[in-house]
Amino acid sequence: MHALARIHSQSGTRPSGARPLPAWAWVACGGVALGLADLAFAALYWFLHSGVAPVRIPQSIAGWVLGTAAARAGGGATALAGAALYCTVVAAMVAGYLKLSAWRPAMHARWAFPGTMYGLAMYVLLFRLVLPLAAPAHAPAPAMPTSWTIACLAAYAGIGIGCALIARAKAARDG
Repeated sequence: MHALARIHSQSGTRPSGARPLPAWAWVACGGVALGLADLAFAALYWFLHSGVAPVRIPQSIAGWVLGTAAARAGGGATALAGAALYCTVVAAMVAGYLKLSAWRPAMHARWAFPGTMYGLAMYVLLFRLVLPLAAPAHAPAPAMPTSWTIACLAAYAGIGIGCALIARAKAARDG
C-alpha cells in the first residue's frame, strides 16, 4: 500500500493536495451499486415466490418505457436497458440525497432515520405517483401480494440508508 494512502486510511482525512472525488462519481457508483442490489433482491423474491425468470425483472422496468410486450420481446437487450434505466433512477435518488444532506449537514450524524425516511418517500414518489401517472390509462397495474409491498418498503428503506451512507462518506472524504 502506498505510504500516502496508508496515512489517509489511518487518519480518515484527505491528504493535502488530494482532490475530492467529484459528485458525479458518488452518484454513478451509488446508483449502480444500490440499483443492481435492489434488482437482485427483486429477482430473488419473484423467483422464490413465483418462479419468475430473473431476466423478467429488468425487462419489466424497460416496460415502463417500451410497454410490457415490447420489453419481453426484446430479450437480453431490453433486460440490459431496464437495468440501466433502474440504475439511473436510483442514481437520481443518490443525487437527491446528496443535495438534501448538503443543505442539512446534520443528517450525517443520525443517518439511519433520515435515510430510511428518504427511501420510503422515494418508494411512494416512484411507485405511487410517477409510475401510475405515466402508465397508459388502459393498463391498470396488477394487484401485488402484500408480502411484495412489505419487501419493497424494506428494500427502499435500505436504498435510502445506502444513500445516507454514501452522502456521509462523501462529506467525510471531502472534509
